[in-house]
Parts: sequence; C-alpha cells; structure tokens
Amino acid sequence: MQVVHVTLTLALFSLGSTLDQNQGNHATHSTQKNQPHIIFILIDDQGFNDIGYHNPTIKSPTLDKLAAEGVKLENYYVQPICTPSRSQLLTGRYQIHTGLQHSIIRPSQPSCLPAHMDTLPERLRQAGYATHMVGKWHLGFYRKACLPTRKGFDSFFGSLTGSVDYYSYVSCDGPGKCGYDLHEDEGVAWGHQGKYSTALFTQRARKILESHDPSRRPLFLLLSLQAVHTPLHPPKSYIYPYRDMDNVARRKFAAMVSTVDEAVRNLTYALRKYGYYRNSVIIYSTDNGAQPFTGGSNWPLRGRKGTYWEGGIRGVGFVHSPLLKRRRRVSNALLHITDWFPTLVALAGGNVSKSSGLDGFDVWSTISEGKESPRHEILHNIDPLHNPSALRSKWEASADGPPKPAVRRTQSQVKKPKKRKKKFLKQKTGFRTKKSKAFLHHESKPKLKPNMRRTKFHNQTLIRPAQLRRHLRVRSTQMLPQHQNSSQSENHLLPTSESYQALWDTTVQAAIRVGDWKLLTGDPGHGEWVPLQVLPTLLGRWWNLERAVSTLQKSTASKSVWLFNITADPFERQDLADQRPDVVRRLLARLAHYNQTAVPVFFPPDDPRADPGHHGGAWVPWADADAVEEKAKYHSVDKKEKHVKKKKKKSKKCRLCKLKTFFLNLNTRIMSNRI
Repeated sequence: MQVVHVTLTLALFSLGSTLDQNQGNHATHSTQKNQPHIIFILIDDQGFNDIGYHNPTIKSPTLDKLAAEGVKLENYYVQPICTPSRSQLLTGRYQIHTGLQHSIIRPSQPSCLPAHMDTLPERLRQAGYATHMVGKWHLGFYRKACLPTRKGFDSFFGSLTGSVDYYSYVSCDGPGKCGYDLHEDEGVAWGHQGKYSTALFTQRARKILESHDPSRRPLFLLLSLQAVHTPLHPPKSYIYPYRDMDNVARRKFAAMVSTVDEAVRNLTYALRKYGYYRNSVIIYSTDNGAQPFTGGSNWPLRGRKGTYWEGGIRGVGFVHSPLLKRRRRVSNALLHITDWFPTLVALAGGNVSKSSGLDGFDVWSTISEGKESPRHEILHNIDPLHNPSALRSKWEASADGPPKPAVRRTQSQVKKPKKRKKKFLKQKTGFRTKKSKAFLHHESKPKLKPNMRRTKFHNQTLIRPAQLRRHLRVRSTQMLPQHQNSSQSENHLLPTSESYQALWDTTVQAAIRVGDWKLLTGDPGHGEWVPLQVLPTLLGRWWNLERAVSTLQKSTASKSVWLFNITADPFERQDLADQRPDVVRRLLARLAHYNQTAVPVFFPPDDPRADPGHHGGAWVPWADADAVEEKAKYHSVDKKEKHVKKKKKKSKKCRLCKLKTFFLNLNTRIMSNRI
C-alpha cells in the first residue's frame, strides 16, 4: 500500500511539474508574441516645412498617410546636429552626460559613444530582440569597440561618417582627405558604387525583413537614411515633379524627400507582406532641423540646423502602429529624442531600471492613449567650448572658409607661455600660438591688463580677476524655487547679463525649455527666419556649414540672454528676457543645476592615422592597438591635470611657471564644481 502511495505521489508531482513547465513555456511564448516589432526610421536634416502635411508643395503621400492614421508629434524635439541626436537616441542621455556637448564627431577624431554606457539595441537584445541597423552611423569608429556591431546591433550595413556621396560612397573630412565609406558589419562593402544609397539601404532593410521570422523573435530595425543630407544628388526622375520651383537647391531637396517617401512605402509594404505590420510600431523622426542654405526649410520656425532656435531643434516626427489605442490625432505633448530609449525598452518588456542615469521618460501612454507627458523640461545643451565670435573673425579674413574647431589639448601639446608685447595682450580675439593658430572656444576675450596673462589648457579660458568673486560665489548660491513668483525686490534690478552672473555665465552657449518657457544663453547661432521665396543658393561644402556659423549674421556680443514663451510664441519673435527677469533667473538656476552633473567635454584633435590613404582608400577603425592609450589620454580632464601637476612640481621651478600652475589649479577647481 505504501509503494502504491509513493508511486501515485511521484506521478502527481511529475504531472504538476510538466504542467508548470508547459505554463511557463506558454507564458514565455505569450510574452514574445506580445512584444512588438519596432521599426525606427531616422531621416537626416529634414526640416519642419519639409513634409507634405506641413507643406503641400512637398509630395510625400506615404508619409502623410502614415502620420494621419497614427499620431503626429507636433511638440517633439531633437538636437541641432547629427551626432548629438543619434547619441541621445541610442543612450537616452543628454549630451552633457556623454561628453559629446561640442559639435559632431568628425571622421578623423578618436571619439565615439562612451564605452561604459549601455545602448538601446543592447537593452532590446537582452529582451529577446533581433537588432539590425541600416544606414548612417556617425557616432565614431576610431576603434572596433565603437562600431555598431559592438554597440548592440546584430548586423550593420551603411556608412560610418557623417556625409557620403549618394552614388560613389566617398566621404571627405575637408579638402584632400577622402575615402570610401560603405560597410557591412565590421568590414568594407566594396562594389556598390553607382547604386543610389536611399534605394540601396531600403533594399537591405527589406532583405532583413524577408529573412527574419516574425513569429519566433521580435525585431528592432533602425533604418537611418542618409537622405536628405547634402550633397543634393537625387535621381533625375524625382526632380521633374518639382520643375516649377525656382530655386534649384530647393527643387533637388524636395526630390530627395520624395525618394524617402518611396523608401518608406516600400518598407511598409514589406512589413505587411512578411507578417510584421499587425504587431509593429513604426517611428519616423528627423535628427535635426533643415539647412536652408542647402534647400531645406524650417519656415515659419526661426533658425536652422546647428542652432538652438526652434528651426534647429523642433523635429518632424510621428508614430504609426495598429497597437495605438488612440489614433488619427495630433499630440502636442512635450517629447524629446531621449525619451525613445526608456519608451521602447519598456514597450519591449525590458527592464529600464538596469540603465542608470537616463534623462528620457517612458512616454508610450502619452503617445498611445493621449495622457499627459511626464516630461516638463528639456535641457537642449550646455556647450562650454562654443565661441563663434573668434571663429567668425578668422573665417571672414580667409577665402578658404572656416577653420576646424579648436580642440581640447593634452599637456604635451600645451606650449610654454612666452613673454608677449602689450599690443598682443590687448587683442579681443581668442588666444592662439604661432604654430597651431587654433582659437579657444569658451568665451569672447576682453582686454587684458598688462600684468595678466592667459594660459591655454584643455581649451578652457581662465577666469578673469574681475569676475573671480562672482564665479566663486556660485558654489554657495542656492537654487531658486521653480515656481517662484516675480516680486518688486527682483524686478528693481536691471535685467542685464551682469546681473545674472552670480547664477550663470551667460557667455556660455546653452539652451533649456521648462514648461512654456525657453531660455537661450551665449550665441544660439544664425537666428533668421528664411521664407521659401528667398532661399539662397549653396554657400559652400557641408563641413563649412556644420562647423561654423554663417557670416550673414553679425556678432551679438552685447546680447547673451533670450527668453521666449514657446506656447504663445512658437516662432520666437518676441524676446521677453527684459520683461521677465524672474523667469530668466529660475531658468538660469536650472542650467546651473544641470551643469553640476556634466562630464568634461570630450573633443580630441584629429588623428593623422585616420587618413584613408593609410587603409586602402577607405574609412576604417585605426586605433585598436592604442585603445587603452587613447582612452587614458582623453578620458578625464581632472585626472590628466592631477598627473600634470605632479610632474611639474619636479621639473619646473620658476616664477612664471608658478603663476601658470596657480591659475591652472584655480580653473580646475572651478570646472570640477561645474560652474
């Protein structure tokens, strides 16, 4: 009897285990089935007025239809240039937290996404997704650890640099430094010359959809088209419908938008054909505003690509999906490109809490159900190296276009300070050496007293004696309440830059949005409104337009603070900085708060080893053997300065050196406190 009882117990236990296992397998299968396929379409340089549902002269029927049947994102923000937007999409973090605050990553720079940060494809792959990328990367490639396949993508087909020819796939980093840039996974993809890149990338995306089984594993596909970035090389057949446009650049640009529209049509057809569409989320987004000097249009928004006016950062975007609970509507909720990281990871069933330091929010309920956005403010950026006045004076004196931006230098590159004539000390432009002639990018340089000298270290300008006390007081300045009302005690002060210095150095280029208010400091860039009928013709090569400001606008040295109510004045025509100094102070306090969390700017000089002439004529990783050396060389300003300090104590003993060390240490302490 006992034997029968034991046998029956074992049988029931075995049956229970089998049922539990089947239920677990069923639950896993159900989870995979509920995970949507995510298709993210990223367009390059498409402006607010470069899509059919904003401008009927643009022929984009597929995009218009998808947007009309989904959710149009009309209060959606990106970054003003390529690299920052792409870095924030993949990391969910602001530029000040990745070290990419300044400019783009050029092909010859030993820079890329920080190695210690997780990425969106990595998190999705951990959630069970197959991850693929097709198109433009532009997030650095100087060593193999920077490549897309090392950042979470199972496969990659596209270009690594910022701008390639649409047919030859040649990319140039200035005159005379050009190379082939089309890659598959971690190798060069030769033999595709003559094929139009938009069509080629779409074909590869369709091939991925065809070879993948949507019923077995969810898919994440990032289609990062090169279009509509310069050069303006659309196929001739797409130009004919726009033959009535007078401006040639605008005509070609509009034709390239039509190539994008056809690419999206072919992609959505493949999603339906291969069984993805019913369980898919399609996201369409530009990476920054348009460049009116190359045919794009942000009208009626102010500014252009590369600026922090609305024309540079207010992006075209929409979401199309059968999974949306409220479709066919317009969303005016405040959204930012960093929000896609936590939104898509949560939508995929991943664990967002594993990613620390995210600046984005999960906004799926806002998009799908129309709920209030959890986001109430956006830090557009803080760039302490931006100094267009110094660049402009050099550019205007040269017929060859603007110079390359000044770069953060290591101690080995810093020349010893030499005695200079008083005539040189009175110059207002940035300090330079006879060899490098590289201008500093921190702030405009006032006249110096004869007994004072400015040193050069990591491109940070030392604090002037007249401003020293104000800067040091920042450490003890308390944050103003976010909802503090204006008062007579506040308004009796003149709303000038000097009155704000205790909170923030208004010569630093920065921009922030809090609620309805938007604040800009420093030089936000070319701030004109460019109507379609007066679009200019091409002014030069793309690197000139991306690396410096336009000479069409005079320096605004006397103006360094702007305030706008974007809800009431979306075109930024009424500056309220003088009328609302209370709001200016609150937003400056927010900038100071964010700046305390910023990491040092990572903007190394060009590496001559990157030249494609050394690598068979192609842009490829060049610094694998020296990865540790490069990382130690540029990783942390503070660590490098400490090392230099120890070495100098042993080797340098002179009055001038002591003075330099004193100001160097002073500047280090100030920067370490994020003033």
